[in-house]
Amino acid sequence: MRLLACTLLATAAFAQRAPQPAPIQSPEIHPDARVSFRLRAPKATAVALRGEWMAANTTEAMTKSEDGVWSVTVGPLTPELYTYSFIVDGASMVDPANPLLKEGNRGPTSMVDILGPPVNFFAWRDVPHGTVHVHHYYSKAVHANRRVHVYTPPGYESSKDAFPVLYLLHGSGDTDAEWATVGRAGMIADNLLTDGRVRPMIIVMPDGHAVKSGDRAARSRNTELFEADLMGDILPLVEKTYRVQADRGSRAIAGLSMGGAQTLNISLRHLDKFAYIGVFSSGIFGSSGSTDEFKKQHAAVLSKGAEWNKQIRLFWVGIGKDDFLLESNNSMLAVLKESGIQTDFRLTDGGHVWKNWRLYLRDFLPRLFRERS
Repeated sequence: MRLLACTLLATAAFAQRAPQPAPIQSPEIHPDARVSFRLRAPKATAVALRGEWMAANTTEAMTKSEDGVWSVTVGPLTPELYTYSFIVDGASMVDPANPLLKEGNRGPTSMVDILGPPVNFFAWRDVPHGTVHVHHYYSKAVHANRRVHVYTPPGYESSKDAFPVLYLLHGSGDTDAEWATVGRAGMIADNLLTDGRVRPMIIVMPDGHAVKSGDRAARSRNTELFEADLMGDILPLVEKTYRVQADRGSRAIAGLSMGGAQTLNISLRHLDKFAYIGVFSSGIFGSSGSTDEFKKQHAAVLSKGAEWNKQIRLFWVGIGKDDFLLESNNSMLAVLKESGIQTDFRLTDGGHVWKNWRLYLRDFLPRLFRERS
């Protein structure tokens, strides 16, 4: 009887340790830049792939094999860092076999990195690399625990030097992680530094969502609260914790989309703090609302635009021809020009996409912390 019981227990234990299905590779990048995506979902009835390289609102159907693995091969794809997701019976999900993720303010998305010459400026190279620190702090302005990503250049830990600082702001769909992960700010800075094109600098990437509530009235205060957080909490934190050059000429601020609007409004209210300004794919919107409201909010600066213009070492603006904020951007440029504030404007191909924002950062960084030519 005891032998039978032991046999049954051993059989049950063996069954519990039955071989698991072999791990699948997804994505698999082929030498010709075609990419295979796979998902094990034996009970699903329909699975499709949605990728950033596709036309809007389109998907690619995946085929199910006998072992319950759905797959599709696409491409060849132009070298770029793309986001993608799986649509499983109508529900979107990340690729469980792929650890490369965009965190996102609206939920995570998988990413695939297709290498090639067009993206070498943000690709990993065997060069000295900086460090991205994840710093948690309590914000007195927001009354909450918050997070900021901070890039320090190669050799920071062993150096005693102080460095200039760029405050780099994200868009409405992102978090403070996206400039480091999707934007590859650290990689871009490392590569430019190796090529002798930039000065070593610290890049501070804060959380631009000071208001988490879905209430529209609360959200309208986001720029106001974020400004209080940036100026009252983050700047003092950075200048206390890191070795920085804390003068106006050693500070820059830039941002994309929502972060571009925040940059525009904050910089014009604090021109005594920032000498370099970058607005990517943005313009007059958000808390400023209309052009008239923007003029009213910034009347003191705009009435002395020519005077302030002498103190702004760089006001860099970039946007794509197909960007839905192009009209808003042009309204901003018209107001600044009318007031005598000079801008360095770049109109590119493309729309409201990370492909452009990485390029803008690549072109913006070499212009920082140098006297105006």
